[in-house]
Amino acid sequence: MATYLIAPDSFKGSLNATEFCYIAQTAILQNQPDATIFTHPLSDGGEGFIDAFIHAGLAEKRAIWCSNPLGRKVKAHFAWMPNTHTAIIEMAQASGLTLIRPQERNPLQTHTTGTGQLIQAALSLGAQKIILGLGGSATNDGGVGALKALGIHFLNTEGKEIGLGGQALNAIHHIGKIPPPLLETEWILACDVTNPLLGKQGATHVFGPQKGLTPQAHPILESGLENLAQKIVNATGRDIKNQTGSGAAGGMAAGFMGLLNAQMQSGFEILNTHLHLTELVTHHTIDYLITGEGQIDEQTAYGKLPQRIAHLVKQHNPHCKTIGLCGHLAIPSHHLPEFDALFSILPKPIDEYSAQQQTPEYLIQTLHAILGLITSP
Repeated sequence: MATYLIAPDSFKGSLNATEFCYIAQTAILQNQPDATIFTHPLSDGGEGFIDAFIHAGLAEKRAIWCSNPLGRKVKAHFAWMPNTHTAIIEMAQASGLTLIRPQERNPLQTHTTGTGQLIQAALSLGAQKIILGLGGSATNDGGVGALKALGIHFLNTEGKEIGLGGQALNAIHHIGKIPPPLLETEWILACDVTNPLLGKQGATHVFGPQKGLTPQAHPILESGLENLAQKIVNATGRDIKNQTGSGAAGGMAAGFMGLLNAQMQSGFEILNTHLHLTELVTHHTIDYLITGEGQIDEQTAYGKLPQRIAHLVKQHNPHCKTIGLCGHLAIPSHHLPEFDALFSILPKPIDEYSAQQQTPEYLIQTLHAILGLITSP
């Protein structure tokens, strides 16, 4: 009787990690009714982060109406752990790229207000610890929209509140007093991005293009983040512009590190700790790991979630067959030695929209083909 661990990230825009787990579990049981299956939808802090806690039975799901990246109302969720007064917030729920149409992407205007509203809802429940998952954002505002929603004032030369979006950051002249309850809260940023705030490896240059960055907007956003960093130094004495990870989520990490003394932790390690993944793979003989994400590429090899879980499983179960599935496979298999096999689920060349629409069907077909190989005499 084989034992499987299903532990994927999401296929962004087409299939979340919980859906992946359900599809894979169903396919395995159709092929091997007596199989033992552990399912753990995972996330490095972006899309699906709160679902990882809720699926594991560690947290309750809460919902509020809040602002999307352009100020329209959106229903967003967060995870609440009442016993420890801990809230898990996923900024993609309120400030995510998937919440606006491709033609609306404009980091000069998009903002993180909704994420701040999610956090405020958690604080109103009595949250003493906030784990904020960073990733998948449509924004480049340094987290200012969220911090404004939490009661921090960003004032211009006339002493008036600045506007929203990345375009407003150049107008910051002074940051007001931070409300004491915010400083009494423990802030953890869940993210595996190591980019600094500014420069060629920074928030604007690296992540801006996917958010609709234009050449004309680049200097406005870069100088805006630089201005924010300097005003944070003036307000708190913390210089975060070169701090590892401060460029995550359009500089949201920088704003929370600088003003609220938030600490950055690996999203995978946070889940490993709470979900006891190391204990799971130590105490059980895992025969097959099935993981994946939308695209497996060179970034995967540098410690993205599928690589991390495959490495963990191989450490404790060296004979386990580790299988990685994706939509787009853009790396030679020998660059990911943690994997025994890598597969694209796409059966033929296809445009991105069509591929996303048919992702569940393609995943089912691929899994049945793989399971057929596994179970054949």
